[in-house]
Amino acid sequence: MSPTTAKQLASSGLSLPADTYIYSLARTTSLCAAISSDDSLRYFDPTNLSLVHTVSKAHQGITCLKVTLDGKGLVTAGRDGTVRCWDERGKSAGLQMTDPRGAGISALACRDTLIAAGTESPKEGLGDVSVLLWDTRNASKPVQAYVESHNDTVTQVAFHPTQQQTLLSGATDGLVSIFDTTISDEDDALIQVLNHYGAVHCAGFLNAEEVYAVSTDEQLSVYTLSKPTDAEDATLPVTAFGDVREQLKSSYVVDLFPNSPSAYIATGDTSSSRLTLVPLNPSWSFDMSGTMDFPGAHGDEIVRDFLIDNHNQRVITCGEDGQVRLWAQEAQSQPAEADVMEVDGKKKKRKDKKKDRFKPY
Repeated sequence: MSPTTAKQLASSGLSLPADTYIYSLARTTSLCAAISSDDSLRYFDPTNLSLVHTVSKAHQGITCLKVTLDGKGLVTAGRDGTVRCWDERGKSAGLQMTDPRGAGISALACRDTLIAAGTESPKEGLGDVSVLLWDTRNASKPVQAYVESHNDTVTQVAFHPTQQQTLLSGATDGLVSIFDTTISDEDDALIQVLNHYGAVHCAGFLNAEEVYAVSTDEQLSVYTLSKPTDAEDATLPVTAFGDVREQLKSSYVVDLFPNSPSAYIATGDTSSSRLTLVPLNPSWSFDMSGTMDFPGAHGDEIVRDFLIDNHNQRVITCGEDGQVRLWAQEAQSQPAEADVMEVDGKKKKRKDKKKDRFKPY
């Protein structure tokens, strides 16, 4: 295995206003979607990045975008305290949920009929925040509300890959909490607390037994989930990477992405305008021989999200330059650099090429 390079095939500004950040991406069964700092939800074609349609004001202060488990719908949230469900063919929300406290929503996750959300602190420093759970079959109010486990903005919520009732939350208070959402009493529902000793930027399940957390100062750790048979004071294995920036020659972490039996980490470097995908071995060490570089990335702007489109064997990225970009493995027969398609620009020349399966490593 040796390092590989990705080739940029297309870029698009999705007809966004100047100086707009694109925050997040999601892939439905037929389209891709993006949310951005102008509060819009924009649907685009994943094969050429052409804009399909726009919901101009999806929220007041849009923050989150997720796809439903069946891939047919989207869920968004915002600082207006609402969670909204969308059909990819429509321009209006079909279902809406509201935080009872009216706090802004800062984290979102979907699983079957369940939607989980975390709220942001309404003030600088410590404040009242919640981890909420709705059932879309009766969404008039949350079925669970955990209001004591975090005291600063919740930045991540995620469902366990096989145990629907198990929910993870991470926050800028440095804690990662694991809940059994079948239990209403918060003390009993909180089955594990992990202290990451730094504001949590991203966190999630790597597999059925391990979770990861990355802090805002790029400290990465992999933690073992507790089992019912573990003693209350049991010391569980932790793989602490520390600050990964020097080792990965990067300036920030985008996120980790599970890829059984291990995962890969996406990092960016603003000084060299590069995005890099680095696989982790199942023993949780970096496999530097299997890296994939995305040269140019989003220039000197931050890459905000990274999406592997398995259906088309491509990668789509978005960033604070207000662009979405389409990539393929350079080993494939691809257009020369002059043939890269700029959807919002003048260059639209592109040749049809044989499509092979995208393999990140």
